[in-house]
Amino acid sequence: MSGASLLAALALRIAGLALIAVGGGNALVPALHEQMVDATHWMTDADFAQAVGLAQVSPGPNMLLMPLIGWRIAGLAGALVTLVAFLVPSSTIAIVGSRLLVRFADAPFVRAFTWSLRPATGGLMLAAGYVLVATAARTWPAPSPAIPFALGLVALAVTVASLRFKLNPLVWLAAAALGGALF
Repeated sequence: MSGASLLAALALRIAGLALIAVGGGNALVPALHEQMVDATHWMTDADFAQAVGLAQVSPGPNMLLMPLIGWRIAGLAGALVTLVAFLVPSSTIAIVGSRLLVRFADAPFVRAFTWSLRPATGGLMLAAGYVLVATAARTWPAPSPAIPFALGLVALAVTVASLRFKLNPLVWLAAAALGGALF
């Protein structure tokens, strides 16, 4: 695939996903993984996991994942293309949608719609967590049948501890980094 056609294909896939980005870029992790790793093979599981990890520990908005994916696939041009392809459709929908929601805030349909998005967004975030744990298990340096179970337990422990103890998320990231370095 030539450089221009790769960029065009990348832009179309990202723009299409941006149209359904309910919950932001993180909610798209399962769909992004399917498109970038499984369907096109533009990235490996390890590349994808590294991009998601770097996007999560970087300061700033969660949509940093998009240019990181583009960078890995097509360098600087890919980063710019994925950034624009993600921001333009989702920003347009957000601007138009928010104006409509404000204008018709008391309409029963609008109230039902906004309430229904909450569990759907939560489900998308849970699916993103599952994809990240599964990807980490597949790309672990020393594969073992116990690794997926152990990683799932770590994810569950961090979830429960995060809900119980209101600590800065950097505490959990530092603990994970220390655990990774030790084990």
